[in-house]
Amino acid sequence: MLKRVIAFAACVQSVVGVTFNESRTWEVMLPCRDGVKLHTRIVMPKGDDGSKYTTIIDRSPYGYTDLEWIPDLFLPGGFVTIGQDMRGTKLSEGNFTIWHQDADDSEDLGNWVIQQPWSNGKIFTLGASADGLAAFTTVHNNPDWLKAQYMIWTSSIGYDVFYPNGAIVGELVDSWIHGTVEFPEGWDETCYDQILANEMRTDWWDAVELTGKYDLVDFPSAFWGGWYDIFLVGTLAAYRGYNYESDPSVRYTSKLLIDPLGHCQSGAEYFKQDLIAGRTLLSFMQAYELYGMHPVSRTNVKNVTFYVMSSNDQAGLDTANYWTSLEEFPTPVMTKFFLHGDGSVSNTAPSTTESAQYTSYVFDPENPVPTVGGNNLDMPCGPLDQSEIDTRSDVLVFQTPALTAPLPLTGPLFANLYVSSDAVDTDFMVRMSDVYPTGEVRLIQDSAVRMRWREGGLTPVDMVAGEVYEVTASLWNTSYVLAPGHALRLVVTSSNSPRFSVNYNNGNLLSEEAGTPIVANNVLYHSAKYPSHFLLPVVKMRQLPELHDIKGEFNRAFPDLDADETLKAHPDLMKNFAQFAAKK
Repeated sequence: MLKRVIAFAACVQSVVGVTFNESRTWEVMLPCRDGVKLHTRIVMPKGDDGSKYTTIIDRSPYGYTDLEWIPDLFLPGGFVTIGQDMRGTKLSEGNFTIWHQDADDSEDLGNWVIQQPWSNGKIFTLGASADGLAAFTTVHNNPDWLKAQYMIWTSSIGYDVFYPNGAIVGELVDSWIHGTVEFPEGWDETCYDQILANEMRTDWWDAVELTGKYDLVDFPSAFWGGWYDIFLVGTLAAYRGYNYESDPSVRYTSKLLIDPLGHCQSGAEYFKQDLIAGRTLLSFMQAYELYGMHPVSRTNVKNVTFYVMSSNDQAGLDTANYWTSLEEFPTPVMTKFFLHGDGSVSNTAPSTTESAQYTSYVFDPENPVPTVGGNNLDMPCGPLDQSEIDTRSDVLVFQTPALTAPLPLTGPLFANLYVSSDAVDTDFMVRMSDVYPTGEVRLIQDSAVRMRWREGGLTPVDMVAGEVYEVTASLWNTSYVLAPGHALRLVVTSSNSPRFSVNYNNGNLLSEEAGTPIVANNVLYHSAKYPSHFLLPVVKMRQLPELHDIKGEFNRAFPDLDADETLKAHPDLMKNFAQFAAKK
């Protein structure tokens, strides 16, 4: 997903005085166990004197000039660095397998490395975005040589990223398969068809899932995610698994950094307060500590560090928009926000005396609600204004009164809905937004439920006309504080295109002919019997203490480095680290 990286080499060089072109480099075509040869580039550290070194590996579908050279940033630490083109990409042979062959390919590369005279038998992996998906598969084979992993904006799970609650994130899949990676002619369609053929949670997804296998992790790890990132749920799944389900020797030691954006660089304008200093200096601390590249003396920076978002008006700047750092996420009070027939939202369930027991609307697949922001890849992303689309007749809007005190939310988000339809299949889309006093409606998070997969399993289940179904949608996670004077808006509709593919309401699978679109009459219930609600993670502001002096924390962690010089040399590390939208 990261298409091009303009790295922070200038910053590293200025800080540690390294000239990368003085390092010794060579390229080989390494054979895998099935005979396919993969293009591999090896870089020795400057001043190599014949010592034995730890190796950092990045395996990528983008090639050395795009992502594989990222490990070279750690050459000053005395590492050998290796970039390898994944099979079927760039200069490697074979066909891309959607990460299904990467566990074996990475093991074959590692086994070759530890046999080299310059290897000390230890290997670290690094993976950003698609590279991280490959790096996570390395754990499946449990190689002895794997000693650390640093993962950036990526995922240890597959299905729930590409099919949240059974609804495919069509823009993400289509833009990556057809526009980001350079496949041999026609192979992009082969990959695309495989993903569509597995819209149910088949065992095909096992190759890109670490769920149930985190006990194999017996090495230190660190993760960097983003609240509006396409892989947020997968980054958090990885952190939870590596931190709480790993081998006891490394349990509770994983480090996590979450900025507001991840891949969503265009959203930076909404979170300017300490954003650049935080995501640059805090990521240095995280990486250097994990790889043991530089002595670290942390004080107020703990294992879990994240940006606490809010609105970008003065009320939001006064309320939040800062970094916090804790040993673990705060424990929220999961609180029900009920939807009422008059369009209100409250913490009180609907009563039997309320006149409006349900709201119906018409969903026409040929006139879908357009996507405006969110956790997207190659289209506008982040907290964009929903006010225009919220006026549509097929969008149900529910809203709290203006808040008199901050409403801090940090943790997982859910929508629990009671719904029906006269179609055999349909979607229910949910989103939550921050309503400004000025009328702007900024998106916090959204999601979907595809009704044919509401029961899970491998077989779609049709809806029965008029029957009421209870469904739960995960809206992933956030850390967001709604400021006083603002309101919380909760929305239910049936489309969000092209972020999610449009459901034709006819029950046809993605691998089948689309068929004729069917107009559906959909119903949302909000009664005492069927109390639709959102379940949100309410915390107290004191559970989110501000990390006040990021530069000071950096200088205390690295007494011989200087935060201002680091920022001057490279004023926005993350922006330059993630120019993923550039096309070839």
